[in-house]
Amino acid sequence: MTLARDEKLGLAIAALVGVAALATFAYRQTWSTTPPAPEPPPAAVVIDDQDARDGFAIELAEAFAADRNAADVTADRTTLRVKWEMCSKQMLQRLLHDDENFQVKNIRAASGLSVKRLQSHGFKRIECDDGRKNLDPAVQKL
Repeated sequence: MTLARDEKLGLAIAALVGVAALATFAYRQTWSTTPPAPEPPPAAVVIDDQDARDGFAIELAEAFAADRNAADVTADRTTLRVKWEMCSKQMLQRLLHDDENFQVKNIRAASGLSVKRLQSHGFKRIECDDGRKNLDPAVQKL
């Protein structure tokens, strides 16, 4: 069975269009459509020094005292322990993250307390205890 002349012409045109589409696809695959990845920011300098952690604990205790809040603050290796009568999970969140809360605003400002600063000193977690017996302290991993 032979093809008519217009059928042969139609097949030839379809083949040319197919080859052109494949060539265009292959050519565009060589283009770089995504921008180069930005360089990662430099890693924060971590002070892995127990003396620095102890110093920060003293600064934080002084900030509590300046705000007339009785608190006992110690640095136990990579854990910052705060014994404060107002401590709870919600208050710990405010202490770490809320610059506008009037109960912790002065303490945060005086000590420079932030999650980033705690991590830069090498702290891995913070425990906040309200001093009541039979209750576990509020704990936040950093």
